[in-house]
Amino acid sequence: MKSKYLRSALFLVWMATYDYCDFWAFLSSRTVGSWLMPCTLTTQVVLFNRYAYAGHYYLEYPIPKAGGGARIIRAPGKRLKAIQAWVLRNILDKLTPSPYATAFRKGMNLTNNVTPHQSSSYFLCLDIEDFFPSIKVWRVSQIFKLVGYSSRAARTLANLCTCRGELPQGAVTSPAISNIAAGRLDRRLGVACARRNIVYTRYADDMTFSCNNPRVLCRVLPMFRRIVQTSGFKLNDRKQRFSGPRRHSRVTGLVKNTAEPKFGIGRKKKRQMRAAVYNLLVRNQPGPQYATLAAIEGWLSYARSVDSDSAAQMSAYYEHLRTQEH
Repeated sequence: MKSKYLRSALFLVWMATYDYCDFWAFLSSRTVGSWLMPCTLTTQVVLFNRYAYAGHYYLEYPIPKAGGGARIIRAPGKRLKAIQAWVLRNILDKLTPSPYATAFRKGMNLTNNVTPHQSSSYFLCLDIEDFFPSIKVWRVSQIFKLVGYSSRAARTLANLCTCRGELPQGAVTSPAISNIAAGRLDRRLGVACARRNIVYTRYADDMTFSCNNPRVLCRVLPMFRRIVQTSGFKLNDRKQRFSGPRRHSRVTGLVKNTAEPKFGIGRKKKRQMRAAVYNLLVRNQPGPQYATLAAIEGWLSYARSVDSDSAAQMSAYYEHLRTQEH
């Protein structure tokens, strides 16, 4: 046992000389240092590294998916979350994702994902199956190695950011890591699309391809599938969609059709929201989804960020009914 802790101590001394002193200082701080038991800094780091990876410090719970089934959320405990926040702030936030990635980035939202496709008429939407869980610990370790950390330091960081060998949905570091991990996929797809005048963006696990020639999109689908597979991911065939100008095109929840050449929330959603506002304020019959004023105001806030024109119309209607109510 003594030799085990001696090796761990030598390992920490070695890592501390590798521009990692701030991390050890953080681990020994009052925020984290009192975690679990009164033990040395060496033992704490060994425990973090081993048991965080094994999933002992995560709370697991399911949430329903829109299309059925359940998604498993693994939320880290308070102390582990604090360490992950440090990694995010001091390492991951300083890395730049590919220009094709539009999710999980400061100052960007769904509008940034659909705007490049504004002038296209045909759309191919593909979905990466089990996006976060398909990013394994070895790939996370490679990210830290590529930015300059040694193999051992990178492995320790990767263990702190993964759960049971894969990227957990619920960890604060997972969104940023997923964007970096999918960088090779983005670059390969981006090069292939640029040669064929296809526009490509990715919003988390949702990939969108568009152009003005439907035959091009049909021909390149097998190639896209090979690129995704050889990049370490897998397509969800059930969520594959192709749309053109004769029907409404939905891209990451926003709609474009012949009546509305710009991407927006869509006529169907606007009708649903008008009915929800009317039922709540006039008929006093709250619906299941928008049962409170706070829920409606939250939706209006979202609409302002992605479709300002429709949001302005809905806000005016909402304020008009509220004025009449009083």
